[in-house]
Amino acid sequence: MHFTTSFLASASLLATVASAAQFTVSVGPNNGLTYDPPSITGVKAGDQISFKFLSKNHTLTQSTFATPCVAKPDGVDSGYVPVAAGATSFPEWTIQIDNVTAPLWFYCAQGAHCKAGMVFAINPTAERTFETFLATAKGETAPAPSGGATTPPATGGGATTPATGGSGSTPTPGNTPAGSGTTVVGSTPSTGGNTTTDSSNQGNVPASAGFAVTVQRATTLLAALGVASLLL
Repeated sequence: MHFTTSFLASASLLATVASAAQFTVSVGPNNGLTYDPPSITGVKAGDQISFKFLSKNHTLTQSTFATPCVAKPDGVDSGYVPVAAGATSFPEWTIQIDNVTAPLWFYCAQGAHCKAGMVFAINPTAERTFETFLATAKGETAPAPSGGATTPPATGGGATTPATGGSGSTPTPGNTPAGSGTTVVGSTPSTGGNTTTDSSNQGNVPASAGFAVTVQRATTLLAALGVASLLL
């Protein structure tokens, strides 16, 4: 009976993983300062978003709606991900969303990339639109929401970790590039703490509401969820 119970629980976990959606976002396509697409909607808890870094030296750094170009203290950060000119293989960084109760906001922390409009959003709303977030990042007057007043851009907003040679391929000294390969932000079954560890040797990556709390290799995700018991 114990075996049957364990098997059914594991099968349920497998079904949950199988039903999760997978989104892909290109970072710096065509050597541009953009994420493509710049925002995605309809993301649900358990869904995964893979960021494929295609050029130069960019980051995916969490910020807030009010200050698009300032790193959120407890937010996630890919670190600098340099891509050599002429590369034929590209690093990916994957996050798994655990909480979709509020929109999530991101930017590239390299040099002035954010102020040039290199920002990204997950599940923006009618009240907090991607267009307003983008305008604030660029220091422009934000477009008025439908039927609402124009919202002035937030003060501040410069990138907190600027790098010399914003279009170069060498990370700023003192910043550790994200590990190559796919990295998943998965759940921590034991502590539920607020600091993440990264098995790709990226170092500690703080986690905030909206994300699971342990960064780990994609190949270990099922084991972390307890699905490994199927093999016992």
